[in-house]
Amino acid sequence: MTEKEKVLAMLAGEPVEGLVRAWEPFAMLWDPISAFITPARQGATVKDAWGVTLSWKEDQPGIMPLEGEEYLVCPDITQWREKVIAPDIEGQAFDYTGVLKQKEEIHAQGKIALGFSPIGIFELLHNLLGFENALMDFLLEPEEMHDLIDYLTDFRLRHFKMLVENVRPDMMLFHDDWGAKNNLFMSPEIWREFIKPAYEKLYGYLHDQGVFVMHHADSHLEKVASDLEDIHIDIWQGALPQNNIPKIQKEIRGNMILMGGIDASVVDHKDPDEKVIRKEVDRACREYLPGGHFIPCLTYGGPGAIFEGVDPIIDDELDKINSQLIQGTYWN
Repeated sequence: MTEKEKVLAMLAGEPVEGLVRAWEPFAMLWDPISAFITPARQGATVKDAWGVTLSWKEDQPGIMPLEGEEYLVCPDITQWREKVIAPDIEGQAFDYTGVLKQKEEIHAQGKIALGFSPIGIFELLHNLLGFENALMDFLLEPEEMHDLIDYLTDFRLRHFKMLVENVRPDMMLFHDDWGAKNNLFMSPEIWREFIKPAYEKLYGYLHDQGVFVMHHADSHLEKVASDLEDIHIDIWQGALPQNNIPKIQKEIRGNMILMGGIDASVVDHKDPDEKVIRKEVDRACREYLPGGHFIPCLTYGGPGAIFEGVDPIIDDELDKINSQLIQGTYWN
């Protein structure tokens, strides 16, 4: 089986021989809509289409909003209707020629064409309001928070519809971190009341259109893991080992693929330690492969380590483990 065929088999609930090597089955599509909304680039500080100032440092895996009251678009949620203005994506003349050609090339390579958009609903909330403000507003201004989330969700739904109608990726990768390493940022009840309905709508639309969903959250989601099935997530990417992954695998009964498990904080350093890296990759495979529907990879929200020399060691160790699995010698 090819790596793509393995993923599709896992999504269908079927067993596969060996393992899927990290991001090998997938290739990112360039989405002109997402590029317009979030024009971030590594090593630069930019203002996105919402007015949020984003920074992507050279030694970081992704973008972060700049902290400080002066950077907040709407520090008072009761004023969101005046200050939070959705980007005018319908008014843009997006050129899809390049991305459609890219999709053809990805299919010719035998890979899954993966649409990509960063900054999900919760992340956009705290980018606009401020992190502490957003968490407090769930409790102090629930009606305003519901209305603002509906507004942001409606915008993302229009984005997804435009992308599906013009490009139709095989799978959509969307980022939204809902927790730190050891807990959710909010109670499960708050998450279910405010965040879950937005994703039932967004991911429900994608599923109705035949588009698979990969959701990145390198977060502690153990308390809401069973809910991830309800919101139509096919692959939870970024599953941290701080979660009880074997327990989650039993709960979800093969209805969702877990992708991650290799702790980036352990392996991704400026002077990589080969023994440490191989040990961590082996640990993840031995602990999580028996539960099935698991793809080992770094817990970042995209392919590649930060520091040079890490990826080749991870890939080589995964290749060795895969060969041993096929030969039936890995568990000896």
